[in-house]
Amino acid sequence: MSLRAKAISGAKWSAASLVAMIAVQFVLVAMLARVLQPHELGLASMASLVATLAEMFLDMGLTTAIVQRKNILKTELSSLYWMNVLWGVALGGVLLAGSGMAALFFSAPELKPIISLAALLFIITPHGQQYHSLMERELMFDTLSKIGFACSPVLFVATLLAAMHGCGAYSPIIGALASELTRTVLLILYGRRLYTPSFHFKFSETRPYLRFGVYQAMDSIIYYLNGNFGGIVAGRVLGAVALGGYNLATNCAVNLPVRLNPIFTRVIFPVFAIMQDDPVKLRQNFFKLTGLIALMNFPLVFGLMVVSPDFVACVFGDKWLWISPVIKVLCVVGAFRCIGHPVGLLLMATGNVKTNFWFNLTKIIVMMPAIIFGAHLGGALGVAIALLAVEAGAFLPTYTLKIKPVLGPCFGAYLRACIVPLRMTIPMIAVVFAASMLLETSAAGHFLALGVEVCLGAAVFGATFLLDPSSLCGEVRTILLNMVRRPAL
Repeated sequence: MSLRAKAISGAKWSAASLVAMIAVQFVLVAMLARVLQPHELGLASMASLVATLAEMFLDMGLTTAIVQRKNILKTELSSLYWMNVLWGVALGGVLLAGSGMAALFFSAPELKPIISLAALLFIITPHGQQYHSLMERELMFDTLSKIGFACSPVLFVATLLAAMHGCGAYSPIIGALASELTRTVLLILYGRRLYTPSFHFKFSETRPYLRFGVYQAMDSIIYYLNGNFGGIVAGRVLGAVALGGYNLATNCAVNLPVRLNPIFTRVIFPVFAIMQDDPVKLRQNFFKLTGLIALMNFPLVFGLMVVSPDFVACVFGDKWLWISPVIKVLCVVGAFRCIGHPVGLLLMATGNVKTNFWFNLTKIIVMMPAIIFGAHLGGALGVAIALLAVEAGAFLPTYTLKIKPVLGPCFGAYLRACIVPLRMTIPMIAVVFAASMLLETSAAGHFLALGVEVCLGAAVFGATFLLDPSSLCGEVRTILLNMVRRPAL
């Protein structure tokens, strides 16, 4: 099977797995928003922020280094495996010891035992990390997708049962523990068919990977702050209830694109790594990936921006209607971030992790005071506006400092990759906005209004996609047509 065929096959499996996982998580968040009290949802969000920060340190970038490295010895793999395991135990201990400090930071004493429970994740997860990287390296996305399919219902059932039995803010952690245990066991069972670690450890064998991994891990921390600093400030300055609402808005408008992007990026990263010495192919595929991700995300984020009041009322309940303006602003943030995702992928695949790290660090240095100022001035909406200002301001520097040094002068091609999907989305936005204005003045309820808006938006965007003359849409139409024909044959 050719590299292109493997990539397309991997994208199909990734798409199926991730769509199922996203659907489960979305329904789960919606149900938790209705079952839990706003304060409990805020506490769960605080615990998630702390646990996710610790997770950024978990593999020190070693799993990415394994995928990026062309040749790797089994003795090196064993050393890396045991380093991951020992580091995970140490990190879990740090999280357990620091739970009191986190509770003090958020002025929420009841947060301490929740974070202590989350520390168990760091003892479980490292045992499967390396197997996941090796499967990605071998483009075994069908197997990884099957594992994802198995874990999603475990997460849903465990979390919901815990919430319905009065576990409150502990519920998401209980679900995560059950899901991660299932995932790790399955990764071990499948992964050991490729490789079984021996009782071998030599620190010197890990140094080449650490040099790559340290910058990758540091960049992951910057990426975490880029995505979560608004929530940290909201929790610290505005309290648990405001954080719960802000996180609901972020999950819909910003995190949804982030979760959808791996449909392509988890497949394309090893492909980029393979073709890192072929600049022509790398350039062509980078622009295709950027356009494809924008084509997938723009209709979702800009559509959500228009229908946000009806969406919030139907999905989360009237008690959360105050987050609708926050969602509108964060949808534009989500659009900027989705087209920025392939840039980081390009730099990782070509080994330019230092550039990515220093750029993102500078961006965070600018973002942090802006968000703090926005929170004090305008609450959760002020945080969202500050994020948007920083993301919009980073667009041109991203090209100048990150893309151009790797691919050469290509601003026109990069702009076209972003504009074509935006151009296709504008008719949908106009029609759905007009429909929402008409429905707002009628006696239609939120459910009826949302149904009409979604159907109209899907129909208009579908027609635009079929008629658009761009090469991007032509290639996507061909791929989709071939996917339909093969099962029929």
